[in-house]
Amino acid sequence: MQSRIGPQPLLALSKVLAVFACHLVLAWPAWAAIQSGGYEVLPGTTVEEWGDRVPNRSRMVPLSATLRIDLSSTQPSLTAVIPNAVLEGGDPFALTVRSETGAKMTNDTYRFTGDYLQDLYPSGTQYAFDWKLSTSTNAGVLWNGITGWVGGHAWYVNITNVTLVPRPLLSILPAGTASVQIEWSTNFLDHTLEYANSLPAPGWSIVTNAVAGAGDRLSVTVDTGASTRFYRLRKP
Repeated sequence: MQSRIGPQPLLALSKVLAVFACHLVLAWPAWAAIQSGGYEVLPGTTVEEWGDRVPNRSRMVPLSATLRIDLSSTQPSLTAVIPNAVLEGGDPFALTVRSETGAKMTNDTYRFTGDYLQDLYPSGTQYAFDWKLSTSTNAGVLWNGITGWVGGHAWYVNITNVTLVPRPLLSILPAGTASVQIEWSTNFLDHTLEYANSLPAPGWSIVTNAVAGAGDRLSVTVDTGASTRFYRLRKP
């Protein structure tokens, strides 16, 4: 079970229930390569939508998106949550896009393809995406690619050098009958895991359990206990 996007940074644990989200921090460290974890588009990002049914055939539209990348499996995967997706010149709508194929290419570039509207139409559509994520010269991540109609008439969204910044996402895994393991990306080595016993919290306390590292992930094992706790990542 993993955290999803949300405006508030919370991970709540009880003996029988775990509810969690992430803490959004606007400062981020540089890193050398794309890693598993969460990324988001910078505010104010726009992309071009072009097509026969688009007003004036072309328009610039805002793009907000949170991407979740998993590189731990043989085939990498990507999930993009886009609150202002567009289609054929229409009004923006909320859409979750999931990759069907993923592969690591040269120069630490990853390519993801799939059905753009699969979550809305599980039987499949002719709207496809072909996206690539790569590291830039300033150690950032760039999103390039195209989303388009492959059935005949012209429609596409052109994504060109869209900057992605890492977003701290917490995930949780069972670690025995009375404990769990909280994980996050090594992108946030300079962040501190904190907890509170209630919300709104009068104050947050630092989790003092030992932090372990494996690959591009950091983790802390905590007892579930009998009371609920809320967890967040914060940059001191």
